[in-house]
Amino acid sequence: MTKARENSDYTGLAADIVAGDTAARAGRKNLIINGSMQISQRGDYTTATGMADLYEVDRWISGDYVVTATMQHKTGYPYANDKYMRLEATSSATGYMRAYQLYEGSLEGKTITLSAWVKSNSPNARLASYTGAWFTENSQGKHTGGGGWEKLTLTETAGTYATPYLVAGIVGVSHANVSITSGDYMEVANVQLELGSVATDFEHRSYGEELQLCKRYWRRDVYR
Repeated sequence: MTKARENSDYTGLAADIVAGDTAARAGRKNLIINGSMQISQRGDYTTATGMADLYEVDRWISGDYVVTATMQHKTGYPYANDKYMRLEATSSATGYMRAYQLYEGSLEGKTITLSAWVKSNSPNARLASYTGAWFTENSQGKHTGGGGWEKLTLTETAGTYATPYLVAGIVGVSHANVSITSGDYMEVANVQLELGSVATDFEHRSYGEELQLCKRYWRRDVYR
């Protein structure tokens, strides 16, 4: 005789069906390009380079203000062959250092969530966005400064701005200047921007697909 299913079995089965159906309908969800930092057509940057508001790792513009800093393209997080970006201060001052990316579409009035894995020794390492006004918070999207990898998330209702962008950096609330000490750093991996109020698992794309997306925008800065 077949044993009747327990109610908990049906509950688990229903949850599996809902999760599978959601994944099947999700499609491409990450609204930014090269959030995995896989592509770097201008150089490998295994040796740290200065930051001067130029494209370095594809689609990412890195820069500093008052304080000086370097950017480095590194390998090893979250898995051995995965890439991430490291920003590190080389002077002490009150200013900011950041990496940012412009993305297409204003997403006006929509709920959007930015997420990333971040490692830092600074409690001012945070995620921010600009969609008509600066959006930053102390309650979300902010690292503890404890030196470990933490998943940061930032949820907002997008405003009206023709060229919105997102930021990962050591900056203050409303992107204000903060005190930075030489050696302060921020490492960033698996950056994702998606519709909705929940930061879902990072969407991995193949190297070939990500490269084609990057080639749509690629240009060589005249200063390189």
